[in-house]
Amino acid sequence: MKQKSETLNSFLLPPLRDIVFIIVFAGALMLGTRMLNTDGDLGRDLTIGTYIINSHQIPTRDLFSFTKAGQPRPPYEWLAQILFAIANQLTGLDGVVLLSAAVIAAAFFIVYADSNQRSQSPILALLIVLWAVVASSIHWLTRPHIFSFLFFAIWLQWLERIRVGKKISLWVFPVTMLFWANTHGGFIFGFLAWGAYLAGWLVDLWRKSSTINIGKNLSIIGATSLAASVITPDTWHNWAAVFSNNSAYILSHTAETMPPNFAEPSTWPFAGLLALALILFLLLWKQASIGHIFLLAGLAGMSLLMARNIPLFAVAAAPILSAWTGKIINAVSYWKKIEEAFTKIETALRGYLWTILIVAIATGFFVYHRAISESSLYQFDPQVFPVQAADWVESHPIKGNMFNDFNWGGYLLYRLWPGQRVFVDSQSDFYGEAFLRTYSSIYTGGSNWDAELARYNVNWIIVPREAGLASAAGANPHWQVAYQDPLAIIFERR
Repeated sequence: MKQKSETLNSFLLPPLRDIVFIIVFAGALMLGTRMLNTDGDLGRDLTIGTYIINSHQIPTRDLFSFTKAGQPRPPYEWLAQILFAIANQLTGLDGVVLLSAAVIAAAFFIVYADSNQRSQSPILALLIVLWAVVASSIHWLTRPHIFSFLFFAIWLQWLERIRVGKKISLWVFPVTMLFWANTHGGFIFGFLAWGAYLAGWLVDLWRKSSTINIGKNLSIIGATSLAASVITPDTWHNWAAVFSNNSAYILSHTAETMPPNFAEPSTWPFAGLLALALILFLLLWKQASIGHIFLLAGLAGMSLLMARNIPLFAVAAAPILSAWTGKIINAVSYWKKIEEAFTKIETALRGYLWTILIVAIATGFFVYHRAISESSLYQFDPQVFPVQAADWVESHPIKGNMFNDFNWGGYLLYRLWPGQRVFVDSQSDFYGEAFLRTYSSIYTGGSNWDAELARYNVNWIIVPREAGLASAAGANPHWQVAYQDPLAIIFERR
């Protein structure tokens, strides 16, 4: 009887990895409104995803703006866009948030499993992973980049198995890269991590602490994954798109590509992870893997250059810091006994009931809410996006090209395309520095703004009321106010 009870408990009690999933999943749902409304990319992603589903075509040229119509626009996020569009069709924006929360939670589920495996200290791994979760939340958004969290966690776990000489089928790497390269441009981080491990192997080989076979496996992984990365609707152009986003002007005018501001509390968990990594390195540098040092140093540097890289640093740092910290803290006999007790319990727990159950409950709730209210619980914020103005345009169509706010481009596509194409949306790497300088001059009401709008045959304008262009157009007799609300103002050419 006792044995049956223990067997039942092993499938019913949630292991720590499930607890991590539940915490992250619930946290992401709580941040759902913020995740939807931080920027306007989601609207463009939903528009493109819906187009692909309806037309059965993956566009490789621009169909969504009139200023760059027909120009090459690499679809390196098309798989993620389809998934977002399907989620939106099933349960509206609730489905988008639900999908995003599940992907982020799955990523840290894997991060915890990897951290626990490397440290053999479940409690310590839990604490460090939750720390990494908080640090990464600075860039949790309903956008395709969240899939890079998941792919990166998987990729690093497998690379570590290669590094320590464990058996793993090498074909999983190119297959993973095939999906990653068609889901988000963050696939480049898979190759950066591979490079860090390869460089670490070279040093270890020189020190005679590694084998030729490990280097052979890494070489096969690199070659096959590179080949897989160009199996996309636009072949190698996804690489070109990643490397083309190097304009200092664009990077310095985009919030997520700017360095983290350590005066903001949201960056402090990342700063703490950096400090912990540095302290542990100073204490354990003789024992630390060179590949791990290269990986953390590279990701730390990239995160200090661009805040959007912080989640990837957190994903990579948690397993390494768990292992490093475990080498120190497990020397304390009392702590070691506690960890061993929890390890014994964790080993006996085998069920995945709780992760499945929590997702099923959340999905059921959102489906029920949508059936009853015929609307989503999560909505685009009318204080961030021109919701009321778009409602007005739908009922009072305006002919001709529009000039729009950069951050509103994706939302306006979501609401008005294909009837209206945008002047610009937030895919800054596609539009390029020269065009965005022109946009900025118009938006601020520069001296030549009206002539530039005439050059693009713009017939109406939709911008925030505080925009410089709003003041300039309001004082120009060639333009008249067609609509305004507390957020947006629409001008039409007389």
